[in-house]
Amino acid sequence: MSSSNVSKDSGSNGSLLNGLSKQPTALSVSDLIDTAGPESTSQPTPEAPKPRTQGEIAESTKRIKSKLRLLQADDIAQLGEDRKSKGYGLLGTAVTYGETVSFNLTRYIRYLFDTWSTFVIGCITGKLNPSEAFSVIFFSAGASAVLVLIFTWCTIATYPPIVWAYNLLFGNISGHLSLVNSCNPNIFKCLTQEQSEVAKKKLGAEIDPNGHNPRIFDLDIAKLLLQLSSLMYERDIKPMHNAVDAARTTSTSQSSSTITRSITPGAVLNNLFAVTDITKILNTLDADSAAGEAPIHKFAKEHGICFATASELKTTSQAYCSLFWDPTGTWVLVAFKGTDPTSFDEWTTDFTATFEDCSEDIPGFRFVHKGFKDRILPSTGRQPYHSIAAAVRIVCDELVKGHAAGTKINVWFTGHSLGTAIASLAYAKALVAKDLGPYAILRDAYVYATPICADVHSRLFFDSMMQEDPNVPRTLFRVTNRNDFVATGLPEIGDSRTRGLGKDNLFNFSHLGVEIFMKDHPNPCQVRGDQVRQFKIHVKSAFDESMIRKMRAKIVARGYNQLAVLGWLQYIPIIGRLAAHGTTNYWEQLERIGLLPCVEQSD
Repeated sequence: MSSSNVSKDSGSNGSLLNGLSKQPTALSVSDLIDTAGPESTSQPTPEAPKPRTQGEIAESTKRIKSKLRLLQADDIAQLGEDRKSKGYGLLGTAVTYGETVSFNLTRYIRYLFDTWSTFVIGCITGKLNPSEAFSVIFFSAGASAVLVLIFTWCTIATYPPIVWAYNLLFGNISGHLSLVNSCNPNIFKCLTQEQSEVAKKKLGAEIDPNGHNPRIFDLDIAKLLLQLSSLMYERDIKPMHNAVDAARTTSTSQSSSTITRSITPGAVLNNLFAVTDITKILNTLDADSAAGEAPIHKFAKEHGICFATASELKTTSQAYCSLFWDPTGTWVLVAFKGTDPTSFDEWTTDFTATFEDCSEDIPGFRFVHKGFKDRILPSTGRQPYHSIAAAVRIVCDELVKGHAAGTKINVWFTGHSLGTAIASLAYAKALVAKDLGPYAILRDAYVYATPICADVHSRLFFDSMMQEDPNVPRTLFRVTNRNDFVATGLPEIGDSRTRGLGKDNLFNFSHLGVEIFMKDHPNPCQVRGDQVRQFKIHVKSAFDESMIRKMRAKIVARGYNQLAVLGWLQYIPIIGRLAAHGTTNYWEQLERIGLLPCVEQSD
C-alpha cells in the first residue's frame, strides 16, 4: 500500500470513528492507525513491564475485537457491492428455497463452462499434450458427474420440510450441532480443562533450539486445534447475510475501485458509505452475532480463549477465517472453516481442480488449485489473505504489550477439509511474504483431512522454505484418518518422489507438508513427505500413556464419546471413506494414537 493511500485511509477512519463515537466498540484514530497496516509503528513495552490488571486485559481484548470487527465489516461491504454490481438478490430472510436452487444451478452451469472452456482452449493452443489433456478430461468429467449428485443432495438437504423434519427428529439427539459435528453431540466436552491448559502453554512456549530432529507432533496441541477447527462449523451465517443485504441495499457515496485492496480497518466502509449508513451496517452485523456465534464463544470462554472473525474469504457461503488467542498469552491461531455438507457453492470450490498460476502471489510457487486460490488469493479485488495478515498484526501488537521487550507471539494455523487447503496456501504465503509483523513468529500448522492443492514445483519450493530458518524448526502437519476420501481419494502422483508427469498434468497435484497417518496404539503412526527424510517425527504429550487412557475412560464413562456404531461406518466400502472425513471420527482416532516415533510410509 502506498503512503498516500495510508494517509487517505487514516483520515477516512477519523470521520468514521467520530461519527460512531457513541458505539460501545468505538476507538480513537490512533488506535486504528498504529496497528492496522504493514507499516505498523507500535513499539514494544519496556523490559519487565508490570503485570496487566484484569481491566487492562479486558480493554486490550476490546480493542482487538473492535478492529477485527471493522475488518470483517469491510469484507461485508465489499460483498454487498459485488452482489449489487452483479445483480444478485438478497441473502437473508427474503431469500427463498427456489432462489437458492436457482443460484446453485447457475453455479453449476458456470462451473461446467469455466472447466470445459479451459480444456478446449488448452487443446486449441497446444498448451496441453495428450497425457495432460487426458488428465483434464478425467478430472473434469469425474467432477462434473459427482457435482450432479452433490447438487441433488444439497437440493434435498436444504428443502424446508426436510430441514424441519431433521430438526424435529434429530435436533436434540445431535445437540443442535452442525451436520459435520452431529455424530457426537458431546464432542466439545471431550477436551478437559487440564488438557487445554497444557496445550495453551505449549502454543505460547519459546522455540526449542533442539527441536529440529526429531520434530514433535504434539498430541496436546493437535487435540486443542482439532476442537477449534471443528468449532468453526458452529457459526450461524444469518447475521453475516443480513449485514451483506444491508450493505447491498445502501447507496454508496463513491466508487469502490480505489479502495478495494485497502487493509486499514474500516477503510472500505468509510469510503463507500456515509456515517449513518455505516452505523446501520455495523448494527445489523452485531444484532444477531452474539447468538449466531454463541457455541463458539461458550467453548472459548470455558477454555480462556478469545475468538473473532478475521475474513469472510470473499464469499457469502459458510467459508470464513477466524482468529483464536489467549488474552494473557503469547500465541494466536489462524483457523479456517471447512466445507459445509449442504453448501453447493463450497463443493464447487473443492472440485474446481484446475491449475492456476500463483507465482505473483507466492513468489517461488508455480501452480495451485484454482478453487482454493480464489478463496484466499483471488486475482481481482481485495485479497482475504491481506485482511487476515492485518488481523494477526493487530492481535500480536496488543498481546506483546503485556510482556517483556523482545517477546515474540507464536502464530499457528489450522483447519479441517476445505479449511486445510486454504490454510495451507495462507501458511505458504505467510512463510514466503514474512508479513505478519515484527512481533509475530510463524510456527507450525496442524491441518486435518487435507486435499491436494499444489503442483510438484510448488511443493518442493515449500519444503525448501520450511528449512530456510535454522533457528525456527517449522512443520505443516497434515493429519489423515484412515482412507478419508477428501485426503486420499484423488490422484496424488505429485506426492511421489519417483513418479512425475508434465507440469500441466492434473495427476501431478500434490499435498503440502508432512502427512501424519493416524494408527491405533500400539501401532506407530505413519508419515509421508519429502521432509521426513531430513528428520524423524515423534508423537509426544505432557501426559503419559496411562494418564491419557484414564482421561479417555472418564470421557467414556460420562457418555461423551461417539457411539461405536458411527465409528463402524468407516469400515463400509465407499461410505466408510466419507465417514472417515467427519470431525468426530478424526477426534476418536486422535484419542487412540500412541506416543511413539512415527515410521515412514512408502510411496
